Amino acid sequence: MTCFCRVGDATLTAVLPLELDLILLGYSDGYIRQASISSLASRCQVPDSLPSEATGHWDEKPLFVASSKYSIAASIQSLHFIRRERAGDAFILCGSDDGGVAIWSLRDLKLVLRFVHFVEPLSHVTRIQPQLENAKPFGGYLLCFSADGTIAVVTLDELQFLCLIPGSASPLTHFYYSGGTDHEQIMTIYGDGSARLWDFKAREFRRAMDREKAKESLGKPSWHELCAWHLYNASFHKATCRTYRVVVCVASLALQRFVVFTATDPTAFDGVPSYIPKRPLRATPLSQLRALLSLLLTPTLTPEIDEICAGKLGVLTSCGDLDHSCRLAAACCRLDSINAWSVSSNASALRASAIIAALRALSFHEALHDDCETVMTFYATSLPTVVGKRYIPPDLVWLARTWFETMNDVRQATRVLVDAGVVRLSDEESVGLVEAWERHLPSTEGSVSDSKTSSLAVFLCGYVSLEKHALLSNDTLMNVSKSIASYLHEEDPIRRLLGVDLCTRGFHVWQRHVDAMAILRALFTLAVNSRKDNISVQNVGQQARQAILQIASTNTPLFMATLTLDILSPKNLEYRKIVMQLVALLTRKKPLLLYSNLPRLMEAVVKSLDPNSTSSRDAVHDTATEIIGYVVKTFPTVDFHMATQRLAVGTCEGAFIMYDLKTATQLYILEGHKKQPTACSFSPDGRRLVTVSLEEGTVLVWKVGSSFTSFFHPGAPPRQGNAGSQPYKTLGFNVGEEANMSIADTLEWVKFEWPSERSVRLHIRESTLTFST
Repeated sequence: MTCFCRVGDATLTAVLPLELDLILLGYSDGYIRQASISSLASRCQVPDSLPSEATGHWDEKPLFVASSKYSIAASIQSLHFIRRERAGDAFILCGSDDGGVAIWSLRDLKLVLRFVHFVEPLSHVTRIQPQLENAKPFGGYLLCFSADGTIAVVTLDELQFLCLIPGSASPLTHFYYSGGTDHEQIMTIYGDGSARLWDFKAREFRRAMDREKAKESLGKPSWHELCAWHLYNASFHKATCRTYRVVVCVASLALQRFVVFTATDPTAFDGVPSYIPKRPLRATPLSQLRALLSLLLTPTLTPEIDEICAGKLGVLTSCGDLDHSCRLAAACCRLDSINAWSVSSNASALRASAIIAALRALSFHEALHDDCETVMTFYATSLPTVVGKRYIPPDLVWLARTWFETMNDVRQATRVLVDAGVVRLSDEESVGLVEAWERHLPSTEGSVSDSKTSSLAVFLCGYVSLEKHALLSNDTLMNVSKSIASYLHEEDPIRRLLGVDLCTRGFHVWQRHVDAMAILRALFTLAVNSRKDNISVQNVGQQARQAILQIASTNTPLFMATLTLDILSPKNLEYRKIVMQLVALLTRKKPLLLYSNLPRLMEAVVKSLDPNSTSSRDAVHDTATEIIGYVVKTFPTVDFHMATQRLAVGTCEGAFIMYDLKTATQLYILEGHKKQPTACSFSPDGRRLVTVSLEEGTVLVWKVGSSFTSFFHPGAPPRQGNAGSQPYKTLGFNVGEEANMSIADTLEWVKFEWPSERSVRLHIRESTLTFST
C-alpha cells in the first residue's frame, strides 16, 4: 500500500491542513503536493505484519490531487497560508532548512517568490492588521520571523521581498507601528529591555534605546501596538515506529476549519470564506468525516465502542499518534492506543476535543445520532477507567484557551470536556485551581491582568464554581459572580457568550452574590439586541434567549417580578419594547410558565397602552398588540373583542378581569366560578362573555355590553338581569374524566365556537356541547 510519508527518496517534512479535501504536504525534495483527508486516511495505514518483501511498496509514488512543478532544492520545514483580500486569491508560504522562504499560488501550486536571507529556518509568519484607512496600510506586508529573531518583510500586494530587520540576542516581545501619509515607523522591543526604532518608509535603522525611552516615545497617540494574527503554522516533527522504522505523517489539525464544513445548516457557512477563492463551501460528505475520525479514534480500548464505530458509524479506525509537541499524527503504523492518551495533558486535550467535535458533526445525521452520543460519552468520561494509571487527562487551561480561539462547533466540544474534567477534579484540586486564577478575575481588587488572562480566569473559575461552589468562600464566589455579570456588558462577543453560558447554567449560584435582577435585565437586552450579531459564529442572542428560558423555568417568581416591573416602570421606552418582545417569546416557547402569572402580566401590558402617554403608547403599540394576539391564541382563559376593545383575563381563583384597551383601564371583575376557570369567549357582538370551569362542570354566561346603569356605577359589572351581579346564566354539564384535564391539555383541546350571536359550542377534546346564551 502506498503512503504519503515517502515519495521516492523524499520524506514528508511539513503538513498544512486547510480543509478536509485540501491538505498541503511539504517534502524533503523541495516539492509541495496536495492531498485530501480521505486519501490520507486510506493510505496511512499499515497491516498488522509487514513482510520484508513488501517494504518496497513504501517507495511507490502515491496519487496526489496536484503537485508543484518546480522544486526549491531544499527541504521544506513549515507551511503557512496567506490570503490577499484585495486580489481575492490565496498563497502558500514555506520555510526551508537552508533559511529560505518560498511562496506558491494555492490555486495551481505555481512558485511566485523565492529568497534565502536567514541563517536559521523560518519560525512563523505574521500579518499585520491595518490601523489607518487613509494611509498606505502596513497590513499590506508580511513579517517572516526566523528562529533567531531576524524579520524579512514581504509586500503582500506585489509579493516581493522588501527589507530585512536584523534580530537580537534577546527575543522580540513587542511590535509597535506609527504611520500616516508621510511617515511609517516601527518600534521593536526585546526581552532584555532594549528597543530599536526603524524608519519603514526610508527602510533604515534610526536609533537604539532602552525600555524607558521607548515607553516615552510610545506615549504619543500616533503609536499603536500591532494587532498581529498568526497564520496557520504546520511544522513537522519527525517520528519513527519502533517496529517498522517508518516515518510517521504528522498533521497539525486546523480543527475549527475542519469541523465547520460538516454542518448540515447552510447558514453555518455565512461569512466563512473558502481557502480556494471563488469556490463555494459545502457540507462535508460522510466519507470524509469518517476518514477524519479514523485518524482520531483510538481503537482496542473496549470491544463495545469498536463495534459501534465500525458496525454502526462506519468508521474503520487506524489509531493515530500525538507527538510531544501536541500535533496529531496520522500513523502509518499500528500504535498502542493507551500510549495515545499517555503523552501529555495538552496532547490528550487536543485529541479529545478533535474526537468530540468530529463526532458532534457526525451526529447531525439523524440515523447516527444516538451512537455518536454513546461514543462521545465514552471519550469524555470513561478513558480514566479503561486506560488506567497511565492516562493523562486533558489540560483544562488548554481547553479554555481553545474555547476562546475556535468556532462554535469546536467550542461546544471543548465545553463537554471541561465539564467532564471539572467533575474529575478532587476537592483540593478544585480549590487550588480557583485560588490560582482568582487574582486574575476582572472584579478582584488590584487585578492588572490583560484581557486574555482575565478571560481565562473567568472561564476556569466560573465552570469550577458551578460544580464545586460548596467548597469556595463567599468572597471568592462574589468575585466570580461579579466578573460573570460584567461579561454580559462586554463589547467582545466571545466574552459576552461566556457570560451568557455561565448565567444559563449557574444563575442559582450567582444570584446570591450579585444583583439578580441586573443579570436578568442584561440578558433581556442581549436576547433582543443581539439578533443581528454574526449568529452563525457567536450566537450571543440565541444563547441569551436560551438563558432566559432556563432561568424562567427554574426561578419563575424572580423572573416574573422582574418582567412585570420592567414593563410597568422601564428605564426607557426602548427597554420596554425589549421586555415586551420577551413576553411574546415566552408565550410561544414556554406558555405554561406564564399561565399562573397571566393576570399580572396582562395588567402590565394593558397599562403600557395608557393613552395619556402618547409617545409611550405609540412606541409599544405594535408589540403590545402582538403580545395580546399571541396570548389570546395560546391561552383559552384570555379573549379579546376587537370592536369593543375589551380584554377578558381569567385568574386562578376563578374570577375574570375585564379591561378596556381604549382607555387602558380595568373596568370590573366578574366573580362566579369557585374553582380554576378553563376558558372564556366573547360573543360575536361583544355583548356576552361565556366562561367555563371543567373542575366545576359549569358554564357561566355574562352580560358585558355597555348599559345605561354603567354610567352611574363605574367599576361595577353590568346588571345580569334579576340575578344582580350573579351570572346571567349558569349551565351545568358532565364530561367525566375530562374534568381532570391538565392545564397543558386545556391549551390544546378546549375552545369555544359561536355558530350565532346567542348560541355557543364548547369543544372538549372529542366532545361538543351546545348552549344558548
